[in-house]
Amino acid sequence: MTGSIRVGRLLGITVQVHATWFLAVWAIAWSLARGIFPQRLPGLPVETYWTMGFAGALLLFGSVLVHELGHALVARHFRIPTRSITLFLFGGVAQIAREPERPAHELWVALAGPATSLLLAGLFRLLTPSGDPVPATALMGYLSSVNLLLAAFNLLPAFPLDGGRVLRAILWSFLGLERATRVSTMLGHATAAAFIALGVLAIFTGRPVDGLWLVLIGWFLDQGAGSSYQQMLLRHALRGVRVRDIMTPDPVTLEADLTLEEAVAGYFLPRKHGGYPVVYGDRLLGILTLHDLKQVPRERWSTTRVREAMTPIDRAHTVRPEAPAYDALARMVQAGVGRLLVLDAGGELVGILTRSDLLHLIRLRSELRD
Repeated sequence: MTGSIRVGRLLGITVQVHATWFLAVWAIAWSLARGIFPQRLPGLPVETYWTMGFAGALLLFGSVLVHELGHALVARHFRIPTRSITLFLFGGVAQIAREPERPAHELWVALAGPATSLLLAGLFRLLTPSGDPVPATALMGYLSSVNLLLAAFNLLPAFPLDGGRVLRAILWSFLGLERATRVSTMLGHATAAAFIALGVLAIFTGRPVDGLWLVLIGWFLDQGAGSSYQQMLLRHALRGVRVRDIMTPDPVTLEADLTLEEAVAGYFLPRKHGGYPVVYGDRLLGILTLHDLKQVPRERWSTTRVREAMTPIDRAHTVRPEAPAYDALARMVQAGVGRLLVLDAGGELVGILTRSDLLHLIRLRSELRD
């Protein structure tokens, strides 16, 4: 997710926080310190409420992290690796390397998150001190309740929530993946519309903060449902295709000692490609793209060598020829690049794959299906 900061690794999985996470922590802490905890435990110093508020916000996101770890560990059981877990404004998301290939696998991966939240709700309930109310009582009670709510919300049968994935897994066995995704996505859009409608109603009945949150959640669900369905269509269109099937083999290369002016005049303008591998003799050094060119002032093109402006190979984005085409597309989107160098097991350049190559195949397959 663009705009995320890596904070470490947990059980071999990269953990990140998005910039919006900081806003969410502050908003939740403010809500707890100014509203919920003073109502449950009146008469404490303001500093205590704020300490409890930030503790509650951080432990809430800790619970979200454990929820996503539940998904990741069950996915790992089915040999589906998880690239990262990102915490952001609306909770968390685990980025798995590929979608489950069987309905049963998707069912168990989807159920793992809510099941983990239910276990956390029970754990926090057990940790709640008995006797007279103290700050720990209010904090543990809040965390128990919010994990219960988290499990219930995620079990709504609305794609891409866990409940929507459970529904898709069940329908998948009877309708096939594409139709099952279409049905669960429609429910996702309907649920999103309901949240937005409830939010607007809350705003006009004197609860603007609650209403705004409901509208934002509805918008997030609607966007998630749409993008998830598009991903499924892309995955379906590229099913069975490997990078080697659509890459350009033996691509045109640039000599590292050419000037940028020579590269533009002899390659970029007449051939109309947006990037070229850079070589020195038989050695691959990197790639020069239009983006790299634009980083150099035009008046310096006649004196700047390709090797000085290129992206070196250790920072270039590469892929193996046997990799699935969909994974290559996902890597391009994630990295924000338009092409990947295709290297064999020995690190030798065997081709180049562009986003245009992939989109052309997707468009062609879609037209042939229609």
